[in-house]
Amino acid sequence: MMRLLVSSLLCILTGCFAVGAAHADEKLAIVNAFVEAFNQRDPDKMGTFVTNDVVWFDVAKTEMSHQTDSKKQLIRSMQDYFTDANRAHSRVINAISSGQFISTVEQVSWQKGDQWMSQCSIGVYQFKKQKIAAVWYYKSHDCD
Repeated sequence: MMRLLVSSLLCILTGCFAVGAAHADEKLAIVNAFVEAFNQRDPDKMGTFVTNDVVWFDVAKTEMSHQTDSKKQLIRSMQDYFTDANRAHSRVINAISSGQFISTVEQVSWQKGDQWMSQCSIGVYQFKKQKIAAVWYYKSHDCD
């Protein structure tokens, strides 16, 4: 009887970890799809991965600027950003999951003249019902 109880408990715990990992994998897949929509310069597609009331903040050492507070504003700001001829490309190079958050290190590359440039930033994505509800994007820095 004790063996059955222990086996059942282990099975339940293992299942919980598997479910937690599955949710983390789903969130990371959404972040990667959001970043890929950015790379495709497709603001409408980016909008499919966020809540209607998504907020976006840029964070620096002593200040935080509120960039958007709706899906419509996010799409509009990305449309404006993409009018620039700059063909920036982003990729997630590291990510961790904790509850409703995915924290990333993202590398952005772009061409300046005939030279390729690259910087990294830390992003924190908060989820609500498998959609991105908030983003905090930290000041860019040299990649390690």
